[in-house]
Amino acid sequence: MNVNHAKIGTVVSKHGYKGDIKINISPFNLNNFLDLTHLFIELDGCFIPFSINEMRSFSKNVLILKLKEINSEKEVDEIIHKNIYVDSTKIESIKDSGFFYNDLINFNVFKDSQKIGTIENINTELPQAVFEIKYDSRLVLVPIHKDLIKEIDKENNIIHLDIPDGLLEII
Repeated sequence: MNVNHAKIGTVVSKHGYKGDIKINISPFNLNNFLDLTHLFIELDGCFIPFSINEMRSFSKNVLILKLKEINSEKEVDEIIHKNIYVDSTKIESIKDSGFFYNDLINFNVFKDSQKIGTIENINTELPQAVFEIKYDSRLVLVPIHKDLIKEIDKENNIIHLDIPDGLLEII
């Protein structure tokens, strides 16, 4: 099976004792994922397919999944903190209607019409997804939130952020 993988989130914890898992979905519209039948978990550098038996929303950007191949707490322990991927061809309509935050990596970041740095990475491992921005030879974490994103210029790889005063000075 030749699949282009798109990261959508991370396994964050167990849910119950029968093998259910909680996954933190990158800041996407959860409704776009509710009809998926399978996903991939990266284990030892390989994308392993898993069938989805049941999926339900838990909270903002968190889903609870029951995977056919995972039936115990011990099996869940093996995939905690692992990245979740889907076949990118299954989500093209989502990409056409907007973008994935991962698409913003290497974008130039502007605050008040002044370039402050470049997005080096998107960190979804934290409770709040953040942009990792290279600023004055150090990495600054800026929360990904619609109120902080003023404008995205995909054509020129530029993002304008409304970064609160003092945030860039925090070490």
